[in-house]
Amino acid sequence: MIRHRRIDIVKDREILLEFHCEINYECESDFAKKTPYEIYYQKWLNTENQVEEFISTLYKSMGDNRTIADILEDENGIVLGYIWVTFSDIRDYNLSIAEINEIAVTKQFRKSGVGTYAIEYSEKIAKMRGANILRSGTGYGNIPSREIHERCGFKPCRIEYEKILD
Repeated sequence: MIRHRRIDIVKDREILLEFHCEINYECESDFAKKTPYEIYYQKWLNTENQVEEFISTLYKSMGDNRTIADILEDENGIVLGYIWVTFSDIRDYNLSIAEINEIAVTKQFRKSGVGTYAIEYSEKIAKMRGANILRSGTGYGNIPSREIHERCGFKPCRIEYEKILD
């Protein structure tokens, strides 16, 4: 049984920062992943502008009643993960796009169906809230994320390239 509760920016700050940093690290290029995660995480936490920008963007998005910003818990209140989905409208094309900004699953609950549940839930709620398209991005090297997206029916729509300049 998975329960949802709305994100509380103050109460959930630490876990949100941890999830966000983990997601970013898993989606980084091979160049960036040369830095061990613990160092990457500490450096990111000490970069106050990035931390506050993430928290501020998440908080601001929650002002749109369509936004999905939920902590996922089990019946005992144990955090399983979180979902953050925002909406944007393209009026000239009569489209509403829901974008999965982040879905994270706590390490011990990965490969237990929580990620699939989170994507399917996001799709269901996005439809109910008027979205025509559901988008989600991930890093090229984040194979587990790519696999779950494909299992849930997502198709690639963009490719981004990076070149390290010596």
